Amino acid sequence: MGTFLEFLGGVIAIGTLALLAMTLIPSLDIRTLLAVLPWAFPAIAGGLILVAFGSMLDHLAAIRSAAEQQAEIFQKLLDRRAPPKTE
Repeated sequence: MGTFLEFLGGVIAIGTLALLAMTLIPSLDIRTLLAVLPWAFPAIAGGLILVAFGSMLDHLAAIRSAAEQQAEIFQKLLDRRAPPKTE
């Protein structure tokens, strides 16, 4: 899921930059730039936020996997150290 969100965010950000460039190429004017910034900036920011969220999900999955492995190793150490109690 994280990789998909990273890809989707990248497509949104790059697509918005491409649309912004196509809008500005015919008339490179400050008025045109000011007219397109209200829709371009939030779209680019949203794409970058999706990329960051996808990366965070990948890191959380790796942390969870490592924590499970550490728990298994710790349990093995505890089982090996404590001899079984006889009553």
